[in-house]
Amino acid sequence: MSTCQLGVLAVLLAAFGMSCSRPSPAETEPKGVTAWKDMSKEERATFMKKTVLPKMKAEFVLVDAKEFGEMNCATCHGDGVKDKSFKMPNPKLPKLVATEEGFKKLSVDHPDMMKFMGQKVVPDMAALLGVAPYDPKTHQGFGCFACHTMKE
Repeated sequence: MSTCQLGVLAVLLAAFGMSCSRPSPAETEPKGVTAWKDMSKEERATFMKKTVLPKMKAEFVLVDAKEFGEMNCATCHGDGVKDKSFKMPNPKLPKLVATEEGFKKLSVDHPDMMKFMGQKVVPDMAALLGVAPYDPKTHQGFGCFACHTMKE
């Protein structure tokens, strides 16, 4: 994708209240007493179980209780739960077409979910991780591609 296409995509996403990026490890470190990079595997697991999962499950259940009522670690991390890597982004989550047309189509086909992801999930996950949400001007921060992979 060209720089011009990325710029157009960023403007479009901002117009829909969306943001997309795959953050660098430094961008996903929570700020506070213990940084994410300084947490042990056990501390990370506790943080995810006691902080991230309850918050995000509550938000997703408000959108669709039937689909997300049984939300657990595997909902987001997929096979990464089985192999204990918890690797993200998760290729089993819906793949996103990172073009202006792709995001327009998603916004037409799934307007409520797109609004929810852009106005609730991205900023809340960024806050939980102690990072900024994706900024289309700098192409930095937590966004769609922290969790979702790109459709080729």
